Amino acid sequence: MKEIYLKEFKPESWANMVQIYQEQYDQVDPAVKAKMAKSEIPKEIQIVLLPDMGEYLLTWMDRKVPALGHETPSDYLKSEEGTKALKAAILRMPR
Repeated sequence: MKEIYLKEFKPESWANMVQIYQEQYDQVDPAVKAKMAKSEIPKEIQIVLLPDMGEYLLTWMDRKVPALGHETPSDYLKSEEGTKALKAAILRMPR
């Protein structure tokens, strides 16, 4: 799956998504943001997912996701290519 997502990744699309979610992220409870800051989840991914997922984001990062080839999002974050692939997968997530 990583290869498929990696081929789809477009930095400009990801940057647009981050920009769209920034305002919603700014409204997230500061205590939740502080908890997330202690995690290894990249800030841009927090900006996009935290407004919708809340603290569940921490659990989701370590769950095997069928759309990720039954790997965890955390597994994807172990490499630069995997991180790009995860971002592409996030762009596909229904909102």
